[in-house]
Amino acid sequence: MKKNFLLSGLFHGCLAAAVMGFALGGQAARAQAPTIGFVPSLASDPFFISMHYGAEQEAKKLGVHLIWQGAMGVYSPTAQLPFVNAVLNQHPAGFVLVPTDGNALMPSVNRAVSLHIPVVTADTSVADTSKITGAVTGDNIGGGALAADLLSEALGGKGEVYLMNGLPGTSTDQLRKQGFESKLKSYPGLKYLGFQFSSDQPSHAAQVVRELLLRYPHLAGIFCIDDETAIGVIQGLRNAGKLGQVKVVAYDAEPDEVNALKAGELIGLIAQQPAMEGEMAVKMAYDATKGTQPEKKFNVLPDILIKRETMAQQSQYFYRGQ
Repeated sequence: MKKNFLLSGLFHGCLAAAVMGFALGGQAARAQAPTIGFVPSLASDPFFISMHYGAEQEAKKLGVHLIWQGAMGVYSPTAQLPFVNAVLNQHPAGFVLVPTDGNALMPSVNRAVSLHIPVVTADTSVADTSKITGAVTGDNIGGGALAADLLSEALGGKGEVYLMNGLPGTSTDQLRKQGFESKLKSYPGLKYLGFQFSSDQPSHAAQVVRELLLRYPHLAGIFCIDDETAIGVIQGLRNAGKLGQVKVVAYDAEPDEVNALKAGELIGLIAQQPAMEGEMAVKMAYDATKGTQPEKKFNVLPDILIKRETMAQQSQYFYRGQ
């Protein structure tokens, strides 16, 4: 009995030591896992909810600890910078940034580089791309051209069209505008009336549309450069009794826009691939922590044209609502 008791004690002691060692080993492994900081421009937006999903999936695959922090409800450098500073204060091994403004966020990139933290940008970019390790975005120029194509098709090649822009300083908006205006030159029957900024506020976009219709009663088509702008334009047209008469194509594929397309309030959506952008950005940042440079520094993913008649077959491109 005494011998068995001794053996039992030894067995349990070894088991306890093994369990403790396993736990400590797990803690050590977690401590050694590289941390990637990721600050979107607007964490509450479906585009970035989808990007977060892709980033999380890739982080799990790589065994990376992902810090995701971002502003809720307000798209501006002022709202974003506190989150950027908070993440950089944690000294992550790598950093992914979606800049709200290419110039305003440049000092943050410089700070990260000075701390020897490699920076990857997703979706939007910064003024000086020589400082970043890599970038991934959608084909914004191509997407703007798709919007011009669709408006020309819907209007039979004739009519007055307008661009509802988002915010000054946003690199993606600038490229979409460039693509749209350039492709309009191929359609001489479309008269381009110009553009205004919506400030990414639906209420402001609705007000602008009301004023536009008074100035241009024959307005036939509008290209909305982002989702918030699109929601406001739809409301403005509804208030004016012009919904459906003025043809509207919008960027992104968030739930409200998808519902509007289904209802015939939009003629098409230019969808991006935010989940894939999140995946690729985390992978590039992770590789950079290992000293590996990306195969391509600048990566452009194709944007997808979704029409009402094709949307049932393209649901994989709809953004996540939560």
